[in-house]
Amino acid sequence: MRHKHPNLRKLRRCTSLEWVYDTKDNSDDVNGSMVIRVGEDVSIYPLDERAVQLQDGSLPVMSYWYGKVLEIYLNPGGQDVWLDIKWYYRKVDLEDEGVDLAASVGEHELVLSDHTSVVDMCCVEDHATILAYDEGDLAQPQIPIGTLYNRWTIDIKFSSNRQEVYMEGLNIRLPPVHAIDAIPAFSSPTIFQRYCRKCARWFNEECVASIGRQLRGQVKPRVPSTYAGINFDLEFLLLLTSPIRRGDSYGVVGNGMILVKGLALMEEAKILGRLPDGWQDTMRQTMVLIGDENVPRYHCPKCTTTVI
Repeated sequence: MRHKHPNLRKLRRCTSLEWVYDTKDNSDDVNGSMVIRVGEDVSIYPLDERAVQLQDGSLPVMSYWYGKVLEIYLNPGGQDVWLDIKWYYRKVDLEDEGVDLAASVGEHELVLSDHTSVVDMCCVEDHATILAYDEGDLAQPQIPIGTLYNRWTIDIKFSSNRQEVYMEGLNIRLPPVHAIDAIPAFSSPTIFQRYCRKCARWFNEECVASIGRQLRGQVKPRVPSTYAGINFDLEFLLLLTSPIRRGDSYGVVGNGMILVKGLALMEEAKILGRLPDGWQDTMRQTMVLIGDENVPRYHCPKCTTTVI
């Protein structure tokens, strides 16, 4: 690894390159290559004494550092390649800085930051697949256990003294129109949350139980007048009244697909005059995450009318 910081003004920029490296497989030397492009996510071998190699020489997935490639710099007269990297922060990185947000970050979650630095290409381990998670998109497929994902972007303010550079402040960047009322649902994926269909917002179940008004009795299925004259199976209607939950056994994304697929089937029923044959097959995967039908139900603490 080269420790001297490059003079970027003397290097040539490119949008992609093929990096050729040598690997050893037993006693045979095998030439390999890696094509890297601007905008891709990469894993980077960390300078961290806590990173302990596995038997095959690799590291556990959350021991690597991760970044997004902003620029690629090439020395035309040599083999030197440098990457301008925008860093992802892991839960442990935020904990090291004493950031409260760390408590809401999942085990395999990465938080994209505006913190950038130049990294020697020799430090890049491999490409990284980091799934984007939009908290307001109920149609998003479930994120498999052990998969890297990102839902938040942060802006970091650094300060320095004579001895060190330190993180002074942090702000979460929100899109112009946010699906959850412009308020991030600060909650760890290990904690249950409920979704309100009307105000399109997630709530921690513990908070709902403490401040929400509990429903006495069963949720009654109601069909909008636009579907008048269509006979819906009772099983289907009861399914649509199931609570939308995420976290813990419901996974990072949750079971919101029940609502999305259910509404799509209702639109088909408008044309057919009934639910299409085999609708149970369409809903089978989402029905796995229905959970306990006897879970307490509450009125939404925000809109107060919708049962969640």
